[in-house]
Amino acid sequence: MKKILLMALFAIVAVGASAQKNISVWWGGNIANITDSESEFKALNIGVAYTAPINDAFDWSAGISYTTKGCDGWDPGFIQLEGNGAWNFLNSADAKVGIFTGPYLGFMVSKDNEVMDVEMFDTKAVDFGWQAGLTAGWKFLAFKVGYEFGFCDLIDGGDSKPGDFFFRVGVRF
Repeated sequence: MKKILLMALFAIVAVGASAQKNISVWWGGNIANITDSESEFKALNIGVAYTAPINDAFDWSAGISYTTKGCDGWDPGFIQLEGNGAWNFLNSADAKVGIFTGPYLGFMVSKDNEVMDVEMFDTKAVDFGWQAGLTAGWKFLAFKVGYEFGFCDLIDGGDSKPGDFFFRVGVRF
């Protein structure tokens, strides 16, 4: 599975390099809420995204990331694939501001059950949901703020759909 994800990452980078469009490498954080437990800030979110214009007002993007989501005492890690469409209501030579929306698909690769005894629950390895928010770019910098709403329960036997507010700060190449 690691080989497939690495090949997907290299394919995204290769397409972006050959087309001379826009590749962003980013770091971010989120405040996630999965169960009735307390929400907690998670700061281990890194990724790469490829963005291409459809026309002057619309872009599409695809990305891959490692992101942590969870609650107080539980920090599961996910490899997350996402695809977004964006409408840019401000578009100049140096700056771009718009709204984005699109699906995401996450695969749990780390359960991190040191504090909370997650082993007594059956966890699901796949998270699927929708994200939306505000995106901005200025010269070589990229910014994204939004919300993700998960459609799948991550823990069997209860309401454990993930939802999180997130931010991302990146560098565009």
